[in-house]
Amino acid sequence: MVHYHLRRGGVTRVIESAREVLSAKGDAVAVLTGEAPMPGAKTDGVRIVPALNYRRTGSTVVAESLAEQMRKEATEALGDPPDLWHFHNPTLAKNVLLPSVVRELASQGERVVLQIHDFSEDGRPGNYTSQRSFFDSQANFEETLYPTAKQIHYATINRRDHDFLRAAGIPAANLHVIPNAIPDLAVKTSPQDRPFSQGKLFAFYPTRGIRRKNVGEILLLALIYGDRVDFATSMRPENPEWQEMHDEWGRLAEELELPVRLGLADEGGHPFFDLLGWSDFIVTTSIAEGFGLAYLEPWIVGKPVMGRDLPEITRDFEANGISLDNLYRRIDVPVDWLDQTELAAAIESMLRRSYLAYDSPLPRSAVKQTLKAWIHKGRIDFGVLGEPFQMAILRKLRADPTLLDQIAIPPLALYTEREIADRRELIRRVYSLENYGKRLDEVYDRVLLGPVGKVGHLPTRKVLAQFLNPARLNLLRNG
Repeated sequence: MVHYHLRRGGVTRVIESAREVLSAKGDAVAVLTGEAPMPGAKTDGVRIVPALNYRRTGSTVVAESLAEQMRKEATEALGDPPDLWHFHNPTLAKNVLLPSVVRELASQGERVVLQIHDFSEDGRPGNYTSQRSFFDSQANFEETLYPTAKQIHYATINRRDHDFLRAAGIPAANLHVIPNAIPDLAVKTSPQDRPFSQGKLFAFYPTRGIRRKNVGEILLLALIYGDRVDFATSMRPENPEWQEMHDEWGRLAEELELPVRLGLADEGGHPFFDLLGWSDFIVTTSIAEGFGLAYLEPWIVGKPVMGRDLPEITRDFEANGISLDNLYRRIDVPVDWLDQTELAAAIESMLRRSYLAYDSPLPRSAVKQTLKAWIHKGRIDFGVLGEPFQMAILRKLRADPTLLDQIAIPPLALYTEREIADRRELIRRVYSLENYGKRLDEVYDRVLLGPVGKVGHLPTRKVLAQFLNPARLNLLRNG
């Protein structure tokens, strides 16, 4: 298994789950990574290859040398040459050498799984540009970023990404979905124990308050439900630029006297898992997710989830019989509350920057397409708007609470203990470590027993087209 690092996070958790189930059945597993694991992490079979860490420069010669070094390290760790290579996020362009490394190994007949957790095409133009500039020409970029061959298989963590890659041209036989396993959490507190929010409900948003987490919508929910519910998020952003925006939201919450505390776990007085246990329910207002752990994990500790639905993510859970009926898809407000000229200008600016960042021509009707996707019967979703528009709406509603009658109030319904227990057991069963291991085995068998062929490529533009769509863009994520 290969990844840039083993820092705390979703990809590291996936690697640990895979290593656990594979080792339990007797498979030898080596993990190649660019830096030492976090203190206390498992180090069995871990080999440090510094050239795997984040990097934006290099050459194809360096990539070929890295491939040889990786083969040497893996062979020493396993005692024999590896049967299969499992790369995590190799196309994300955090290390511009990796696509060339994958192509080099596959060209020598190595069997490879490329598991995509995140896409550089999905709102990460800086990554995409770094990868493109690594190559001498656009042709090399096209031929290397998404290599294809009978011995190269792609895996995604959700059905949406699977469908995007299939539409871009990856053969169905070489494309798989490997959903994450959901672990149990060590939560020992309960709402009865909490030292605050007496006489009210407490809603916890376990997130780092980056832009795509849509912090302004938490303030809107607090404005709607604040007489009955206190709200809090867990952490501030790490990016200084985003911290400034996050602090603006904190000042607005104080100005409007809303029952919201941002970055509560960062304040030091309340550990994260205590806050999780003290909550009556979990809330999410995110406008973009990968696997969608935020929709499932809370139920494991007996906490229902309310908030914004992302159908392209939650459809996987619905397909497994997990009903998430306490979610909303939009919070509609009258579009005439906004200055139409400013809105159109913000959309055009966002579109131009997004397409320019990916070196793509802007469609002639892009602004109209975006407005058509966003506005339904004279109403626009609060979640597609940038911070200045959201702040203006919040001030307007606070100044005249009767205007709340003109917006779509999202549902807030708690669940019985029986309903919570039923969902908890279903999630535990569907997303168990045992089922994860079975799915991993199925994919590996397909790769190991399949043929080997010549290495080709998937045109990068076909993948980019799945994401760079005016109707999919958002002022919070792309503005």
